[in-house]
Amino acid sequence: MKTTMTIAAAIVAATLANCAAAQDIEEEWRPVDIRQEIRSHFARLPYGWWIREPENHLNTYEVEVNIPDWWHGNPTSAVNNLCPERQSRIWKVTGILTLRPFYQKRPWPEVDCRR
Repeated sequence: MKTTMTIAAAIVAATLANCAAAQDIEEEWRPVDIRQEIRSHFARLPYGWWIREPENHLNTYEVEVNIPDWWHGNPTSAVNNLCPERQSRIWKVTGILTLRPFYQKRPWPEVDCRR
């Protein structure tokens, strides 16, 4: 009885592993909507921060990150911390994502995020 339950548990575990692998393969081949991926990445910005619609320029994507006037700090350094992680689907489409901070009614030096 114990052996039968062990075999059944092993079969269930193998089936779940195969389903997870199939889902990973499906996700890998799913077309990437780069603008949606960028919007999703920046969906959790600090309060008052927002981005403009991502733009395509010379095989890179650029995003203007608007920072509220009441915020204090170095905007270029803060935006540098917003680069996507290495496993992001953004990197399947572009090798460079340029972030342009806009703070206190003027642009600041931009940051190039790379794979």
